[in-house]
Amino acid sequence: MSSKIANLWIIDDDPMSSFYIKRLAELGELAHIITIYNSAQGAIDYLLHHKNSVEHLPNVILLDIYMPEVDGWGFLEALKKIESQLTKQPEIYIISSSNHPKDLSKAGTFPEVRAYFQKPVTLEILKQQVRALQ
Repeated sequence: MSSKIANLWIIDDDPMSSFYIKRLAELGELAHIITIYNSAQGAIDYLLHHKNSVEHLPNVILLDIYMPEVDGWGFLEALKKIESQLTKQPEIYIISSSNHPKDLSKAGTFPEVRAYFQKPVTLEILKQQVRALQ
């Protein structure tokens, strides 16, 4: 049995952060497909367009919460509205530079969010979470 998940998304507007997380995922051989979205709206649009296509939907989303236009919270709200239409429900992990108690508390109000990690995330944390999904 492969320890890789099929499809991992990184939603983060910071190119350096996205590159770092993608590189960790590649080094850890965590996913067959790793996709970066630099805007939450782009990810929402893709989900809506491919909602019936299991192979195109992510297994895991690593989500930043502070982004321009649609932030991570906005993404989670939009996901709530469309998740019943999706043929596959993604596991969501927030990866943020914020460790503010308000953000941690708010993350807990979304049942889709499995965990909240402060940047910089480590390969060991990512591997531990992927193993937990199997």
